[in-house]
Amino acid sequence: MKYLFLYLLFWTPFCWGQKMTGFWQGMLFSPNDETVLIPVYLDIFVTNGFIDGKIRIENKEGASVYPVIGKYDNDELQLITMKAMWYYLPEFSLSPYIYTLKYNAQNGYLEGSTDQQDYRFIAYQSIGEVSMSKTAYLPKDWLLRFSQELKDGISAPQIRKQELLNFTFQPIYFDCDQALIRTEYQSYLKELIRMVKSHSDLRIEITGHTDADGSDAYNLALSKKRSEALLSFFAANGLPKDRVVLAYKGEKEPADQNKTDAGKQRNRRVDFRFI
Repeated sequence: MKYLFLYLLFWTPFCWGQKMTGFWQGMLFSPNDETVLIPVYLDIFVTNGFIDGKIRIENKEGASVYPVIGKYDNDELQLITMKAMWYYLPEFSLSPYIYTLKYNAQNGYLEGSTDQQDYRFIAYQSIGEVSMSKTAYLPKDWLLRFSQELKDGISAPQIRKQELLNFTFQPIYFDCDQALIRTEYQSYLKELIRMVKSHSDLRIEITGHTDADGSDAYNLALSKKRSEALLSFFAANGLPKDRVVLAYKGEKEPADQNKTDAGKQRNRRVDFRFI
């Protein structure tokens, strides 16, 4: 038991440190000025509570790279930048010297403040390394996209990936001969929208269905109306129409038998899948 305690005592901080180790891509920004977005790339190694690494800070004129050292404890990091090891900007005034950061397990971002001016720091774990090039490490469109994702409340890429793997679809149901979306489904539909908007390469397919009452032609048209109702809802809530694929099957693909009211209700539905 004693050895198990010692194992947990020393192994747990090591595991958390390993989680922080790696390449982080993000920005410095000003809460008071939305136009101030400064690309930041951080590459750190964390072991036994100590941090060693490099940070690259860019602006429209060039970039500078600084060694960083610091301490790590309970998801909190304090980094100190040393004298620039390499720079194209001899007086890079936008470079803070101390970063006080904390990992947010809920959204996957490394967030915090600096000791200079009114800058905030936010970054997500990525793949890469701190570049020594004078030119921008990445095209600046990623920075604008990242800023918009933060405004939309979108989590870091590694969290989004896990959310996608764990996501469970459910159909939504309709009243007889109706294409109106029930209020009870709105929160679920907005979660679908958030999931699609969180992945730039993701689309959603919506497929309308009916029960077997009525003619084939009538039911095909009704299933189309149900799919179109979802398309309109998604568009009204910020999901572009080119991210949605429309399908409708009429009564051809029932989820249950049409012999009972309960079975018919399960057939009056729209199904979803990511593509």
